[in-house]
Amino acid sequence: MLMKQTINFLALLLLANLSCFAQYTYERNISDVTQSGWYRITLPDDLFPKVKNDFADLRIYASGNETTEIPYLLKISEDQVSRASIAIEPFNISRKGNALYFTVKVNHAEPVNQTTLEFTQQNYDSDVLIEGSNNQQDWFIIHTGRIVSIVNSSVNYTFNHVNFPTSDYIFLRFTIKNGAQLTLTKVNFYQSATRKGVFTEVPATLSSKTLAKQNEFYLTFNQPVLLSKLTIEPNAGQLFYRNVSVEWLYDSIPSEKGIHYQYQSLYAGVISSFQQDTLQFTPQLVGKIRVTIYNQDNPPIHVNKIVGWAPQVDLIANLQPGGYSLKYGNPNSFHPRYDIKHFIKDIPDSLPQLQVSTELKPQHTQATESTAWFKNKVWMWVALGAIVAILGFFTMRMLREK
Repeated sequence: MLMKQTINFLALLLLANLSCFAQYTYERNISDVTQSGWYRITLPDDLFPKVKNDFADLRIYASGNETTEIPYLLKISEDQVSRASIAIEPFNISRKGNALYFTVKVNHAEPVNQTTLEFTQQNYDSDVLIEGSNNQQDWFIIHTGRIVSIVNSSVNYTFNHVNFPTSDYIFLRFTIKNGAQLTLTKVNFYQSATRKGVFTEVPATLSSKTLAKQNEFYLTFNQPVLLSKLTIEPNAGQLFYRNVSVEWLYDSIPSEKGIHYQYQSLYAGVISSFQQDTLQFTPQLVGKIRVTIYNQDNPPIHVNKIVGWAPQVDLIANLQPGGYSLKYGNPNSFHPRYDIKHFIKDIPDSLPQLQVSTELKPQHTQATESTAWFKNKVWMWVALGAIVAILGFFTMRMLREK
């Protein structure tokens, strides 16, 4: 009898503790739904500083029913690139002067707009001229590009992609200038399409400092923002190939020598004057980032501008007519597990949008002295430990009585 009463008490204690952890500090109203269907709810920028980095504490509830969650799909905008390989064999491979030439015949049912060129040689720097013709006599310029490959003890870089406009010409002729010494081994053609994501330029303050063999640039935002792209715009007329790293400030520790800032990596790669550099990485909530350009023995790069881009974040939900609210701000919550993630193909591409209100005044005030101890996560583990200990005690007691 005593064991049963004790376990019941500890179970109630544990449930009270867990219910405390389920509380959400912030709330916004969602515009009323007038008919059943799929809807898109775009999260406002001022919500991000108060939500968990992984969005695990976002919840949708129907008005008047705060016990049943409304399943949703979290969608962070990104560029979606589709690329289909097209088999085309080059012919009339020839050389004249310092140039290498070849021609391809295009199937109108499968137009191409991208190619990659592979050579036996590892080091080259050549301009590429692409011309179109319907009779192989009259040629018209379609595009000019550049391919570069640098392979040595300190650099391993190849940029052999050429993007060009889709055209209706039957034949395409490629001229590799300064390519007479190159041996063409393979040409790959693609039909590429990019569906642009929705991004917003984020206002920030740029500062920099020059250290031994490297430049550091700091981008400080007015408030924490979700960042997934970074554009580096160097001053015109510079020729460079440099390693670069992007890190975000996640902690600062005071010490006797001042504040020690701790950064975590967002991106590591290469920037060069061969192409416009937009660095893409996993979306991260940041307040400040550090961009380090490693110059080695070269003079520093003069950077005109660094731009951060925030992706649009949407919640996709299938809703019935009525009112709903969005709740967030619970550091102890875990990612919800909804079946909706298995039915993404059933969701229409174009969805009506619902608006969210400004943030409502937090309803949960500071707890009194008598209940403050429930907010400590340690008590949950103490309760669980006590249950295990009591069960073990009574089990041993019953075994001894036998």
